[in-house]
Amino acid sequence: MTMAPKKATSRPYQIKGVWYYPQPHYEYVEEGTASLYGGGDVFHGRPTATGERYDMNGITAAHKTVPLPCMAKVTNLENGRELIVKVNDRGPFIPGRIIDVSRRSAQLLGFERQGLTKVRVETLVPESLALNGLHPSTVMVAQAPVSSPPISRAVLPVAAAAPFVTPKVSDPETLFEALEGNDGYENSPPPAPIIVTRAPVPGPREAAQTPFVESVVMAEAPAPITNPSPLPVKLEARPATGIFVYVGEYETYAKAQSVSRSLDGFADSPLGIIKNRGPQPYAARLGPLASMSEANQLLDQLVNAGHLISRIVIQR
Repeated sequence: MTMAPKKATSRPYQIKGVWYYPQPHYEYVEEGTASLYGGGDVFHGRPTATGERYDMNGITAAHKTVPLPCMAKVTNLENGRELIVKVNDRGPFIPGRIIDVSRRSAQLLGFERQGLTKVRVETLVPESLALNGLHPSTVMVAQAPVSSPPISRAVLPVAAAAPFVTPKVSDPETLFEALEGNDGYENSPPPAPIIVTRAPVPGPREAAQTPFVESVVMAEAPAPITNPSPLPVKLEARPATGIFVYVGEYETYAKAQSVSRSLDGFADSPLGIIKNRGPQPYAARLGPLASMSEANQLLDQLVNAGHLISRIVIQR
């Protein structure tokens, strides 16, 4: 993966009680719902997360977790139109939506009137590096294995110790006091996720020549179910608090269950499916977990197993 430089926009942030963790690498591809930024001109002229002024006539977009700024290709799956946009802001924070686009971008993609459409979003790594003034030789590249079996947590190196001790989830009040810190700011975020790095097997040239997008497409297909009658994965109620790792969100319960079954035995953490709102109403997730250190380690496992859109969510 092509690692992005650390910036202020790389820090975790909290919106309506949910923590979002910007991903450390540029590679990203996902299908979901796109919306018109602010419903029109509501945010025109206001500063974005990168400090730039939002221009409703510009070709820009907002995303919750990709590195900022970056370039991405947005494909309207309802009419086939494609557009390359500059992602320079955070959002949307409405369940089921994966990207907000400017008014001009919605016009060019052909969905300004209806305001919503089904899209595929794919980051453009070379263009993103150029936008940030980076040369490929200056960034760390690590190939994420897709076809290899899941890695047991027992053989992973222990994550670096955080500068604080995270309490157990069984004590939620103390947990979130520790996560929010004691620096006087109510929304002070927890430490950034610890990414466990391994020495890549291929050399830098081989890793750079490996097409990443194909790996993403392969990773999204769930492993075939060889057991005709596996243990059922039940639909669980959303608990009030806890640290979870979300594997992905899906349009049907069958899809979420298939992904969950493919992760059977992947980790010791409880695995379940929850009901969300929006066009992708089912989510497969692991947890609750005892600490952020365990969540970071599990997130690292999932990324290495090909689940590149996995993320940590703290429910309060």
